[in-house]
Amino acid sequence: MKSAPPRLLEKIIGWFIPPACREHVLGDLHERFESTWLYLRDAASAVPMVILSRIRRTADPQLLLMEAFALYIAFVGAAWWIDRGSFLFQPFGLLRLAIPAAIGLLAFVVADAYSQPSRRSVLKPMLQTAAGLAFAFLSQMILWSTGGAFALPWNIMLYGAGASLVVVSALRVFFAAPDIRPRGGA
Repeated sequence: MKSAPPRLLEKIIGWFIPPACREHVLGDLHERFESTWLYLRDAASAVPMVILSRIRRTADPQLLLMEAFALYIAFVGAAWWIDRGSFLFQPFGLLRLAIPAAIGLLAFVVADAYSQPSRRSVLKPMLQTAAGLAFAFLSQMILWSTGGAFALPWNIMLYGAGASLVVVSALRVFFAAPDIRPRGGA
């Protein structure tokens, strides 16, 4: 009789694996189980590669470029609108605007990798965009709490995130791959 990995450990590792390939990867890890330590080692080497593979399959470079541009322009536009551009000419002003855009874009990529293509919803692009912008806010809160020089002013972050939510959600709805585009009707 062959031994099996502890169920709790299998559930914890399964949580880190994207849903689209969870069953296959857990099955392969289960088949190779010899001991708990070897199972952990196998999982530690396999799970990051599975995540990167899933990101490679789900990321559309053209859509990512459009989202990156939209995010950055939304924050630049917010900075221009709020203080008529004086923020843009401060030291590292343009770089400071790129930080929440980059964090949001990274969150979009990870959200796409972990999304289930079988679940289609009209709200999904908006919720994923909101989640990505929540991570951008979290990064700014960390910078604010450390008194970092790279933190954005609150009002620029708020207006930039609001504009990003509208534009990026529209991009995600209209330029989604045909197999994951939400279908309307009953």
